[in-house]
Amino acid sequence: MIRLSLEPFVLAVAFALAMPVACSATAQDKPAEFSGPQVGEKLTPFTAQGVLGDSAGKEFDLVASAAGKPVVIVFVHEANRPSIGLARIVGSYAASKKASGLTSGLIFLSADATTTEAFIQRAAGALPQGLPVGISTDGQEGPGAYGLNRKVQMTILIGKENKVAANFALVQPSAQADAPKIIQAIAEATGIEPPTKEELQRLVAPPRR
Repeated sequence: MIRLSLEPFVLAVAFALAMPVACSATAQDKPAEFSGPQVGEKLTPFTAQGVLGDSAGKEFDLVASAAGKPVVIVFVHEANRPSIGLARIVGSYAASKKASGLTSGLIFLSADATTTEAFIQRAAGALPQGLPVGISTDGQEGPGAYGLNRKVQMTILIGKENKVAANFALVQPSAQADAPKIIQAIAEATGIEPPTKEELQRLVAPPRR
């Protein structure tokens, strides 16, 4: 079920990013939950119904669109301030690298597509721009071949050559601890220099009203 109180959270995320990463631990540092195909496994095509971006009102397939080039797929299992905040940072960074050949998208998992679409429309200002945002056509479980885990709040997959290059299954998403690692993995898959801390902070500037 999609749950989010649309309160200002991006400033808190920016503050967290400015703090030393070593001072916090997340689910990534604990015995991991597994969700989605693992590193080295195949990324299979799947469809989502577009709500925002150029794909609004149309079905899109991120894996097919990438055609073997680097791709970032952000699955949101549960929408809340931490998951939406991290999705904004990762999605904004990935969208900014489109010219480098990177395909990316934000996919919500939900058993009630109508309610989720209305939520996405209301939350549009808090979501990343410049990439397709949609709802999985396979319901709350997501694509059957992916084996996504409902115990996590987010599953972020980074692919290259139609295989998983990095997998982040996040029980408790944290912008401070998770965003630098995910963005580093995106940069490595794309073959570009990772952003500086100052560039990361600019990614979480408050959205324009």
